[in-house]
Amino acid sequence: MSGLLGIRLLLLWGCGCLWLTSPTSAALVIFEDTEAPEETTGAATWLQKRSTNETMPQVEVHSVTVDCTVTSRFAHTVITSVALNRANSSKEIFFEVELPKSAFITNFSMEIEGKVYVGEVKEKEKAKKQYEKAVSSGHTAGLVKASGRKMEKFSVSVSIAAESNVTFILTYEELLQRKLGQYEIQIRVKPKSLVQQFRILANIYEPQGLSYVDAQATFLSNELLPLVEKTVTDKKAQISFSPTVEQQRKCPGCDGTLIDGDFIIKYDVNRQGSLGDIQIVNGYFVHFFAPPDLPRVPKNVVFVIDRSGSMFGRKMAQ
Repeated sequence: MSGLLGIRLLLLWGCGCLWLTSPTSAALVIFEDTEAPEETTGAATWLQKRSTNETMPQVEVHSVTVDCTVTSRFAHTVITSVALNRANSSKEIFFEVELPKSAFITNFSMEIEGKVYVGEVKEKEKAKKQYEKAVSSGHTAGLVKASGRKMEKFSVSVSIAAESNVTFILTYEELLQRKLGQYEIQIRVKPKSLVQQFRILANIYEPQGLSYVDAQATFLSNELLPLVEKTVTDKKAQISFSPTVEQQRKCPGCDGTLIDGDFIIKYDVNRQGSLGDIQIVNGYFVHFFAPPDLPRVPKNVVFVIDRSGSMFGRKMAQ
């Protein structure tokens, strides 16, 4: 019996979370990929359980992994989570993750009993109609909605057969914005239960060099603080946090978890010249600059690319 009960279509639609090359609002549709590879990597996140027997945990969050890679202020975050249904009947498993409003989803997929269900970006209105049709037919569906001033919430639920497991994979990307003299990576972590394997890993590479790197969390206690490992060199930094099940407990022998809040990484880069730093990759360029001698006042910045006749010849080529 298939572990994916009653699912024909899974889709995600919303305005604030997904970006396309065109200004049209987008949506993410999930469908069964019969040609998917046997092994998949990616991301997924926090799970909840719905069970008629609350005294005996029948849905187990086996692992939660957050893998963030930052290169030249551009963050690529992959969240992977595996949940197990240990009951002798099917159970509904919920997957929820909050991500920054400035981020955009590039992949969402699920793997159940060897089958992979992959996301596809579609135009908003078309996807909305498919979403409503899926919901009215009783099929599984997901959506993005506002969670606060700085965060968006992605949520989806799926029914899993007895003694089966599901792997959720979510990937999102974000161009980090410099505020108050630093860049910030915010990772919202709310597993809601103890996790057998929990890990946050962030790798940062900045060609200009790192001036400082700091990692903190709203839930860090004196016991958890030493578990944040940080290695910093001239241009690279690695931050990891991987507590055991016992270290996650609120108290010895209880099922409550201390992991509930924001894991925040702050850093800045070296700036030796007032003209900033220009990087060119695959025909595209980005110009970073933060003049230290200008007063910090509200201002509008206008970028001008001159394509007039006076630029003809070598100037235009440059």
